[in-house]
Amino acid sequence: MRPILAVIPALQSSFLWPIALVSLLVGGAFALKSRNSLPIALGAGLAVLAFLWTRGPITLHSYGLFLVLGFFVSTTLACLEAKRRGYDPNVLLDLAMPLLLVSVVCCRVLYFIIYPNQWQGMREALQIWNGGLSFHGALIGAPAVIAYYAWSRKIPFGTLGDLIAPGAFMGYAIGRIGCFMNGCCYGHACDLPWAVSFPDENNRSLDAAGNFLHMTPPSHPAQLYSTLMGTILFAVMWRMRLVPRFNRFPGQLTLIFFAFYAMERFIMEIFRNGATAPLAFGLSWLTQAQFASIVGLIVIGAIYGFMMRRPRQGAQLASSG
Repeated sequence: MRPILAVIPALQSSFLWPIALVSLLVGGAFALKSRNSLPIALGAGLAVLAFLWTRGPITLHSYGLFLVLGFFVSTTLACLEAKRRGYDPNVLLDLAMPLLLVSVVCCRVLYFIIYPNQWQGMREALQIWNGGLSFHGALIGAPAVIAYYAWSRKIPFGTLGDLIAPGAFMGYAIGRIGCFMNGCCYGHACDLPWAVSFPDENNRSLDAAGNFLHMTPPSHPAQLYSTLMGTILFAVMWRMRLVPRFNRFPGQLTLIFFAFYAMERFIMEIFRNGATAPLAFGLSWLTQAQFASIVGLIVIGAIYGFMMRRPRQGAQLASSG
């Protein structure tokens, strides 16, 4: 585990304006060429980052790094899928930033709802690089953003979701590596050869040398289990996107993604029960996430069954790619 990967020394103030100017010019040029607002937004973000860099050293947190890396990979895969299906990849690039921001906010809010004892004030709440995101929050916020964007762009909601769903598990798998390196979301104690001791989530205090004072007994690295299962599910869905029977109606792949995630999370909670998974209704054998997964599967199954029984109109969505 390595929550902090590196500390980059502060940037000299004389470099601020050249970096900011180049970032904005390059971002603006790519935005004009691609007719997309994302490059200029990234350029402005780099300019702000350069300003912050001049105010002091930058701490590179593993959790934040893998979160961003996972989102970048899943966005890239969604753009490739859009291109394969004959859609403009810029549609996904325009959606990327608001989707990321809303998903992170929803994940953070849900985390504090599930773990109210972790709330220490607004300042700490904004420090998402230290961990503390509940992925179920993204399952609430992301569909809302996609639905609004689909409505505003006159694209069927299910179709837009199907462009994103196949690659989403790869981003999830990468993000869970960040959880492992941050030392959160671990499992209960075990005596397996690959068991790992993590910083106690209830007491992450440090000594003078920056080492954690309280560690768990050797425990299941549940984060890496999620990475492995996420990678497998990505491979399955990446294949399913080419199979006609899994593309019978817009949104079929999206529903399959939600069902797969619910099953994956239910299984992972078995390892996290008793460690980092709050119990549901005081039952020792059921966690809150498992209960949410069961409810989710029932709802998804009902919607899936209804959509499969609807009369099909037009050609099937799958293309030969």
